[in-house]
Parts: sequence; structure tokens; C-alpha cells
Amino acid sequence: MLYDRVNFYLDASGAEIVIGDRTYINRRTEIMSKSLVKIGNDCAISWDVVISDTDYHEIEGSVSTKPIVIGDKVWIGCKSTILKGVTIGNGAVVAAGSVVTKDVEPYTLVAGIPAKVIHKDVRWN
Repeated sequence: MLYDRVNFYLDASGAEIVIGDRTYINRRTEIMSKSLVKIGNDCAISWDVVISDTDYHEIEGSVSTKPIVIGDKVWIGCKSTILKGVTIGNGAVVAAGSVVTKDVEPYTLVAGIPAKVIHKDVRWN
């Protein structure tokens, strides 16, 4: 389910955005891909979230684009940002306003800028 003003940007040849079953994405969220953004089943992505697998610029000696994989039943809070190369495990929760720069283990709550582990073995409905 896509709410009002959700935007998808496929910004390179072969870029993909894959969204699983029963996932909903709330208003004004933007998903940008130059490679791959994969979102699992039963995810809840709140409003004003940014998910980008690219920096859109390149610093010499660095990689500007890396795939993002978001597992099943992941909850991403409003105004969060998910950056390139991140994998978010099944059942994880990203607190509102977080900036995720590193992988998140399954069933883990992360929060902050940059996002850090707050609690493990979380479950949400």
C-alpha cells in the first residue's frame, strides 16, 4: 500500500526497487536507487523516510552506490534515513529520526544519528 506522495527514483540503467507483499509506505517517503533497494514483506515504513542506495556523488577512492536490503516485518519510524549498503534484519525497528549507516541485526531496535542499538530481541505488532 502506497500513501500520498510516495516517490520512487530509478536513477541508473538496471536500477531496481523491489517491495514485498503487505508492505505499506506512508506519505512523502522517497526511495532512490542506482543499484538495488529491496524491501521485504509486512514492513511498515512511516512518513518522510528517505531510503537511498547512492550518494549521488563520488569521493575519490570510495564507492558511491551499494545495495540496501530491508528484511521482512521491519518498522521504520518517521523521518528516518537509510543509507547505502545497509542491511536491516527481519523484525528490526528503526526509531523515528534515525540515520542508519550500518547493518541492523534482526529483532533489534536502533535509534539516533548515527543509529545505535537500543534494545535487542524486540517484537512489534
